[in-house]
Amino acid sequence: MKKDESSEILIFNHFYKLQHDLKRSYIFSSDAIDKNSDCLINSEWNSRIHPIYAMIFSFFSQPIKLSEAIKQLSEFFEISYQAALDLINPFISNNESFHTEYADTHNNFPSNIIIDVTKAFSSAVQYYPHQFVYEELDFKSERLYVGPQGIVFMLNNTCATDCVYCYADRSVKRKTIPLNTIKSIIKNAYNIGVASFPITGGEFFLYKNWRELLAELILYKYKPALISTKVPLKEQDILNFKPYEIPIQISLDSLTNDKLVKILNVKEDYLEKMKRTIILLDQYKINFQIATVLTKYNDGIENLENIFGFLKNLKSLVRWEIRVAFKSLHSKENFDDLKIAKEKIKIIGEWIYNLRSITKVNILWSPDSSDKYFKSEDGSRKFLGSKCSANSTHMVLLPDGKVTICEQLYWDSRFIIGDLTKQSIEDTWHSQHALEIANPKKKDFSDKSACKTCNIFTECFSYPNKCFADVLKAYGKENWDYPDPRCNKAPTFNNELYHI
Repeated sequence: MKKDESSEILIFNHFYKLQHDLKRSYIFSSDAIDKNSDCLINSEWNSRIHPIYAMIFSFFSQPIKLSEAIKQLSEFFEISYQAALDLINPFISNNESFHTEYADTHNNFPSNIIIDVTKAFSSAVQYYPHQFVYEELDFKSERLYVGPQGIVFMLNNTCATDCVYCYADRSVKRKTIPLNTIKSIIKNAYNIGVASFPITGGEFFLYKNWRELLAELILYKYKPALISTKVPLKEQDILNFKPYEIPIQISLDSLTNDKLVKILNVKEDYLEKMKRTIILLDQYKINFQIATVLTKYNDGIENLENIFGFLKNLKSLVRWEIRVAFKSLHSKENFDDLKIAKEKIKIIGEWIYNLRSITKVNILWSPDSSDKYFKSEDGSRKFLGSKCSANSTHMVLLPDGKVTICEQLYWDSRFIIGDLTKQSIEDTWHSQHALEIANPKKKDFSDKSACKTCNIFTECFSYPNKCFADVLKAYGKENWDYPDPRCNKAPTFNNELYHI
């Protein structure tokens, strides 16, 4: 389609983020759930691209006429006006993802990278061509060079509830690092190009400086995509939160008081307070989603129908996510005593399927599955399911400043790679232990681990995708070096991970 070069005003689709990593660049999607967009996007995208492309996209960081952008590209790359137009054309309102070959590199791109400014729905981030300067290329290694793509900040491990399916390690009591230290870490992250700084808990609203923290995150373009809470909020809390325009997730496992008291170990008045919170969020037009976690205590269709009856007319409800409880490393309850029957999961799935056909409520159903386990014969690159980001693209900042590779591993010393109250992000990312975890040696594995004698050991671990949390859950904390359960060489579980 011929572009109106003189008047069309375009912008880089800032739903996607750019990051330079010394010898390659990345384009990836944000984790925002409120995608009020007229254009199609790829919501789970992460790919390496030649830095030249990141330079090109930087010219569209702010709204710009197509003709002006072509002129600037032409001057910057010292090419003709037509060559610059040909260069940028494939990325303008591209309806589908596609790939290119450039300088012996294979580059994958998501849909709608550069869009009409009227269709923009994410706040702009300023990029400059010089941010993506490179001297050599590396499209083979996986772990990021400069630093993590994202730092997940576990603000505290304080809770308003005591859930039977609790995923948190609440045995360790540590004070949250001072706000000024947090601010320094956020600034450090911004200066080295860390693209995301999501907040998790514990409980966000039990942190007394939450407003100051949000202001600092927003200042450095780290506005959270979602805040999750199980705290019943007062009206003033909601009014204080509204100006930030951040979606909120509320946990609601049941509308039956006895069930909720059993599941969450809360007082009798908790349910009414939480219902009041949800009604106020809707009244003040704050986008929210509801999360329902199913155990044997609340797996009945009647329970779900009651929740749906309460939610169906709420106008600010973005989605309702229903999922089954998964095995935790830290729950006080035995997973086998907690999990629901596989037959019940099937019944619930059918109920949700039928409900979707008669309601406008966006219902996300997340059952577990054993299909991904014991399958891969070709190492971690072929593991089914999501790629693990631990110590490859992300790290986790614990409340006291310690850094672990995964939010499920908490203060397990075997996976602590640094301390941001004493080190920079760069020093932590390149610490000796971080590199040892990223580049394991066969000598570090016990003789009882199949990895010890595996003939594709080097190839497998060159693609970091081992879920240490699942290994510990399946085989016990002493067997950290066992294969990932998705590997065909993994032994039979000592502890079941899924509902059977």
